Amino acid sequence: MSAAINIIEKVPFFGGMFKVEDNELNPVNAWPSLMAMTAFVWFAIAAVLGVSMPTIQFLDLGPNWYYKNITLHGAAMAFPFAFQLMVAMSLHRAGACLGKRADDLFVSLFYIFMNVGALLLTLAVLSGFHVTYTVMFPLPVVGVGNGQWSMATLVLGFSGIALVLTSMIFIYPIKILKMSFFEKTDDTLQVAERTLKDPGMVGMIMGVLILLVTGTPLMIVAGSLLLHLYGIFPAAWIGWAADPVVFEFVFYIFAHNLMEAMAIMIIGAVYSTLPLCLADGARKLYSDKIAMIALWILLVTSLTSFFHHFYTMYPALPSTFAYHGNIMSYATAVGAALTIFTILATIWKHGIIATPALFLILGGFVMYILDGVSAIVISNVAWNFKLHGTMWAGGHAMVVLIAISALWMGMLYYHYPLMTNRTIDDSLARSSIKYLFISYLGLFYSFMAAGAAGMPRRNGDWEGDWFIYGGFIFFFGMMMLYAFVLYFLSLTRSKAIDY
Repeated sequence: MSAAINIIEKVPFFGGMFKVEDNELNPVNAWPSLMAMTAFVWFAIAAVLGVSMPTIQFLDLGPNWYYKNITLHGAAMAFPFAFQLMVAMSLHRAGACLGKRADDLFVSLFYIFMNVGALLLTLAVLSGFHVTYTVMFPLPVVGVGNGQWSMATLVLGFSGIALVLTSMIFIYPIKILKMSFFEKTDDTLQVAERTLKDPGMVGMIMGVLILLVTGTPLMIVAGSLLLHLYGIFPAAWIGWAADPVVFEFVFYIFAHNLMEAMAIMIIGAVYSTLPLCLADGARKLYSDKIAMIALWILLVTSLTSFFHHFYTMYPALPSTFAYHGNIMSYATAVGAALTIFTILATIWKHGIIATPALFLILGGFVMYILDGVSAIVISNVAWNFKLHGTMWAGGHAMVVLIAISALWMGMLYYHYPLMTNRTIDDSLARSSIKYLFISYLGLFYSFMAAGAAGMPRRNGDWEGDWFIYGGFIFFFGMMMLYAFVLYFLSLTRSKAIDY
């Protein structure tokens, strides 16, 4: 029996949702199921922290608890939940479509590095390391100098971040590339055959290559700093890496493209799954060529749109680059439009089987498009000056993670019968999707309205009208939490497939 199955069986509540049968598909099912289960454990923590932030403000419990919660909430949502869930489902999709194992050393190393790293970062935050997940150097070191946290806490936090980034930038992309190009096909594992020319597979490969290419410079810079903190590299060796301009460039090259990579991955997931849910059994998109063009446009435009983050760096960055980033952000809408056309044309031509899995996948895509509109607005240099430091930017980051997560949750619904030999409770699933989409819209417009009104995105001392926006965020946050409870119940009340 797989070690992953043993771990799942020992975890209360969540283990019951993701219990995997011991059979010949273990190499495809076991580790992705364990990752998905662990991702939802992290989500449960992140959700409680998220809805507690407005409560802290309403009860006037002090900014220290607020900053602690917002740091833990953001980190848990972005990495061990959303990213790990994406990895779980993409590994399962690659394994079942290509006939490759998803249970080797790379998979286990990803799981260990991601979750141990997230745990170390959590411990550091609980010890006072209160930073956003956009960690800008040298601010964490300044915090040590100001006595806000100790050097040991800084090293602990940076060590956790290093493990998380290593899993994301190196281990996961290498595993997907290895599965795609170098491993032998096992026919007994190939449940739904796909070739590497399929737009869904191309989108997945594009996504991991973006992570690998844009993340490597960050790991070189951040790794040098960490080795200095460990006492391995002398200060004379890392002066170039400690330059704030150098760090900010490599950080945003990766951080922005991390979201772009996840976006291309979700589009690839839609392209892979939609043909399997067509009413006439055609099992193909309206046009593979248009789908491929959309992916290539998104790849080219997204890679350099990160420049719009540097609106305050004109002394170090010609303003032309900031405007170039703005233009590229608008150009991503062309790829999005072609994707929307492909999806709608496919549905119009072939019809769909209206399952909760497909509704949630398409709903997550709609959420992603809605948030993309807010991203295009804030990419404008003039609007960036007004909105970048407000809840608009914080809301953009928050709701894009919700959109991405919703789509992968839909993918989990679709893959669930193969992974567990059980079917979800359709009634609860449909209710979950309804409340999730309504709460998403509420959170989205509450964040945008708060940002437009000038509410700072990271302020532990609310005042005046900020409490009104905070009240709306709390209300819709609780509704979203209820939607996730229904989602969990739809899995716990699943029924065994009777062949």
